[in-house]
Amino acid sequence: MHNIRVLIVEDDPTSMNYLEIILNKEGLEYKTAADGREGLQVFKEYKPHIVLSDLNMPHMSGIELLSAIKRIRPQTIVIMLTAFDSEEYVIESMRYGANNYLKKPILRENIIGLLRKYKAVLFARNEYQKIHNFIQTHSFSMSFDSDIRQVPFIINYLIEEIDSLFKEDEAMGIRLGLDEIIVNAIEHGNLEISYVEKSYAIQEHRFEELLKSRKNDPIRGKRKVSISFEYTKEYCEWIISDEGQGFDPDSIPNPITSNSSEMLHGRGIFITRFQFDELEYLGKGNVVRLRKRVKQSS
Repeated sequence: MHNIRVLIVEDDPTSMNYLEIILNKEGLEYKTAADGREGLQVFKEYKPHIVLSDLNMPHMSGIELLSAIKRIRPQTIVIMLTAFDSEEYVIESMRYGANNYLKKPILRENIIGLLRKYKAVLFARNEYQKIHNFIQTHSFSMSFDSDIRQVPFIINYLIEEIDSLFKEDEAMGIRLGLDEIIVNAIEHGNLEISYVEKSYAIQEHRFEELLKSRKNDPIRGKRKVSISFEYTKEYCEWIISDEGQGFDPDSIPNPITSNSSEMLHGRGIFITRFQFDELEYLGKGNVVRLRKRVKQSS
């Protein structure tokens, strides 16, 4: 995979132009469509890895397009773009298989962050093809440094353990959910980068500098993330822990009712809840338990 293919489906010319400028600056290959019906046709021919779709469009709504995409190619990553503040629209899109959403007006750093994250996930996924078809029971634990660069490859290893147990769209959902939780464990847990600090650093294009500074801290930089995995015939479970100070999960802003500058904070956890059957914070908030039930074949 030399590059990812992106499809933009947006009926507003101004929004479309804005997104095209961003993708061009990122050097990404893309095609566009002006409504859902055209978007579906382009999707079938272009076979993009990622789709950016408006929610409210003529001829075919974003939800209808999303549903069709997931039926045709369920592993496609779909990011919904919405001007609605209603929780109902967001939850409906997640239930139909959306992998993420961005609230308009879309901040450049937010969409770039998602595209870079998913590009890394897709690249890592493409490197491995081995499938374990006959897993019965399995468990292991691992521990690693707080290095964001290695996260996609760690996730790829974790997914290799269970890839054959789930449908393609479920496996992709698990992959993206693990990415959110592990990155949170590193950034907000071990390195103690607050949501406010991260936002300002991204806006000022110095987030890499902030990461490097915290990584060089004699205390924070030596902290590790630990993952315990267990598979049984009934479920897969991941317990992810960091060595940070912990936090109160109830303090996370509601990503639906927050404004555009705040919505990124907590959205990852909100979305991850849709990818797993159980998500629970333990102890002082620095341990997360994720569980996904395994559907038994008849």
